[in-house]
Amino acid sequence: MKPLIVSALLLALAGPAFADQPRPSQLACDSKKIGAKDLADCLRAAADRSDKELAGSLAAAIKSIDARSGLLAAQKNRWKRSLNDSQALWLNWRDADCQDVAPFEAGMSAKGGDPRLGCIIDHNAQRIEELKSRYQPGDGS
Repeated sequence: MKPLIVSALLLALAGPAFADQPRPSQLACDSKKIGAKDLADCLRAAADRSDKELAGSLAAAIKSIDARSGLLAAQKNRWKRSLNDSQALWLNWRDADCQDVAPFEAGMSAKGGDPRLGCIIDHNAQRIEELKSRYQPGDGS
């Protein structure tokens, strides 16, 4: 019980520190440094770049599956198909979250630019890191 309480206390104390960290969309397009039109263009371009990087990370993950030893071709094909299915579901979730939820979270303020694009950039960055950590080239596992 004590470890659980200590963990909860540490998370509560660390929470504000994590909230102060800039999101990937803020790092790509700083609303404090550029105007509204430039911010919109920047977010659109950054979202396009992050979509391409996400596609590249998925392609690298699939290549890493092909490079695994000790698996039959049928097993690799099923794994790749499952990963692609999972990615399609993740994209549907991301799009729903960014289209339907993010605008409410942002409120009526447009200071940070289009919340939907910022959401896509932020979610893509998380997914890219997740894919890279799970499918590192040459790990053989």
